[in-house]
Amino acid sequence: MLNKIMAGNKELIDLHHEEKSNIELGLKSIVNNTFKEETNLVYKVKNNRTERKTKFIKENLEDIFNKKNKTKLDWWQTCLIYEIYPRSFKDSIGTGMGDLRGIIEKIPYLKYLGVCAVWLTPIYPSPGVDSGYDITDYRGIDENIGTMEDFEELKNKLHENGIKIILDIVPNHTSDKHEWFIKSVQKEEPYTDYYVWVDAKYVNGTRQVPNNWMAVFGKAMWEWNEIRQQYYLHQFFTQQPDLNFWNPLVRKDIKDMLRFWLDKGVNGFRMDAVPHIYERQDFLDSPILNDGKLEKIDYTQGLDECFYEKFYGNETNPGAHFPLNSCFFAPKHLSAKEYIDMLTELFSNLPTGAWLSWIIGNHDSQRAASKFGLELIDGMHMIQLLLPTGTPVVYMGDELGMTNTYLRDDQRHYEALVPNRERGRTPFQWDSSPQAGFSNKTKTWLPVNPNYVTLNVESEMAARRSHLKIFKEIANLRELEVFRTGNVELYEISEYVFAFSRSNNIFKNYFIVINLGSELENINLKKFKKSFSPKIIVKISSLYAEQSNGDIVRAKSFTLRPSAALVLEY
Repeated sequence: MLNKIMAGNKELIDLHHEEKSNIELGLKSIVNNTFKEETNLVYKVKNNRTERKTKFIKENLEDIFNKKNKTKLDWWQTCLIYEIYPRSFKDSIGTGMGDLRGIIEKIPYLKYLGVCAVWLTPIYPSPGVDSGYDITDYRGIDENIGTMEDFEELKNKLHENGIKIILDIVPNHTSDKHEWFIKSVQKEEPYTDYYVWVDAKYVNGTRQVPNNWMAVFGKAMWEWNEIRQQYYLHQFFTQQPDLNFWNPLVRKDIKDMLRFWLDKGVNGFRMDAVPHIYERQDFLDSPILNDGKLEKIDYTQGLDECFYEKFYGNETNPGAHFPLNSCFFAPKHLSAKEYIDMLTELFSNLPTGAWLSWIIGNHDSQRAASKFGLELIDGMHMIQLLLPTGTPVVYMGDELGMTNTYLRDDQRHYEALVPNRERGRTPFQWDSSPQAGFSNKTKTWLPVNPNYVTLNVESEMAARRSHLKIFKEIANLRELEVFRTGNVELYEISEYVFAFSRSNNIFKNYFIVINLGSELENINLKKFKKSFSPKIIVKISSLYAEQSNGDIVRAKSFTLRPSAALVLEY
């Protein structure tokens, strides 16, 4: 998921001297045509990977992390970002759908979690074909979830509580009901070329699409418009025509829209679908990418190093504060070595001055607890929150261990071409009352997961140990300096036991060990780190571990249950 979190535009700094940190970056990469990769032109990747050791040695990490970490970290580097899907967070007025005032009501919960920024998925007017990602007005608020006055109050209340606000921005496309598209169909200036319009090809008198490009969801990327007598390009649903970013007027309108929200006090933006913004202009046929998933593409637009730099930027030409990566959107049963290889590749390709993000789930994927298993969710949060050089972005409900909800076809709102999405978007589970405390309406916009009776905020707050309380412990631990600037080493303890350490030789050091497998493991840490004292303190244990917080384990010999995880202090 190569989308981006950014905090404004360098070209906008003159408008906001007092908020320079908020608007350091932004559409710089877009308006300067950084993303003119011509997304349908592809090249074979040269694979130069060499065999890697099972741990990062300290000297290598010194180059990658510690030189840059000696400078003061900005808010988005130390932040815990919490993704809120407004329609499913809290219904304040009994419509069966979450709203902006519902978020205001639950700010104390955000404070409890230690959240310092919330990312709101689209809140703009929309026909709802793609859950708000088909926008009809970039400067409005969807009447189903509130008003501009509600937004202003939400922003002010969040800021009063030390929480910043990040908005989802969709620069690649609009709704086909957007005023721009309606006028473009009619060739009303200046909107004639606001979208990608191409003449049909004719073979033996039969009209055909301009080329064989396929949309992300598997259908043709072209839709015929009878009024204009041309095809328009859509990389997602047919109701989401692509904007023509080669047109400077389009870029100006998008920049002006960002200025609008910055003037309202927004602290940053998550830019959706950035890799799709520019298309090659000769419209040649290209290899078909059936589902648009990056991990399944055999060809990319350049070598690995180029690919990372395009999206992460570098010190002189930053692309964004950080892209949202999907490296943990993988099956549960990866081995320890596979985790190490994955992280090593990320760290090794990270340009100087760039920053990562750590994500295990979001609104476009199945729930993390369903993907990895509820037993492993605490261990995954240890990885997500305690790895270095990255900002954790947590999807609402993952801290509880919320799971996918089974939905019948008649309970779904959007096309079945996109599996797993809606079953991970069901209402937030606040308590055991009807509709999980989400709404007082009998029928909610999506059904509540039946497990809400026992899996909810209220019950997990009341329990002696729970996923929520463990998440809070990990989030608190992350505030320590060692997790902000300390060294890291990665370890393959056994085939399915992954571990990493965080240390700075000044404060207490930490060793995080996770059993990714389904069998009991006997652990001897002395084989990997001889400096361990004979006995080590358990700082945090996962819910299903046999150890408890404060227990002492022997470094030379202790057992770790399947899917159990520990944070050890030494």
